Amino acid sequence: MNANASPIGTTIKLSKLEAARRQLESAITLYFNGGDPVSTHTLATACLEILCDLNTFRKGSPLASDIDTIPPEHRQKVRVAFRKAQNFFKHADEDPNEVLDFNPESTTFFMVDAVEKFRELSGENPPVIRVFALWCRVHWSVVFRNIPKENEPYLKLLRSQFPMNDKPMFFAKFLPLYFAETAKHTAK
Repeated sequence: MNANASPIGTTIKLSKLEAARRQLESAITLYFNGGDPVSTHTLATACLEILCDLNTFRKGSPLASDIDTIPPEHRQKVRVAFRKAQNFFKHADEDPNEVLDFNPESTTFFMVDAVEKFRELSGENPPVIRVFALWCRVHWSVVFRNIPKENEPYLKLLRSQFPMNDKPMFFAKFLPLYFAETAKHTAK
């Protein structure tokens, strides 16, 4: 990030990947600290849109949310369902009186997809993203196929110490540990 002076204040230069990282880290921070679920979802899906575009440009592997992996006869229905909340939170031109039943935990799916794609495209694994990835592996280990069976007792222990309703404590516990680890590796 580069800061430059301008007549209206300081400006920053950042890449699309940096913008996606900032949106993702902000969404994750809101998620763990009980922030507004609409803002969390909006940031997560905006980040995912950038990563999807970059992934297409770089000819990367499909995202979990890529519509191309869905059978053609179901794509439109899935596209509408995936983007319903995202579009509701951004637009009112066609449906100004609509009301949405929104499940805030659905945002987790978009954030998991964004985390995995961000890591792949950037080769980075920032502390905030690492904490979220650990949380997901602790609470949804059945979803992740690449978790060794010998790790299950540790995940079970963490589940007992940090239940689903204790996101802020988990974040407060693990974020400093990951920052310290990152600082130690950076200093070498």
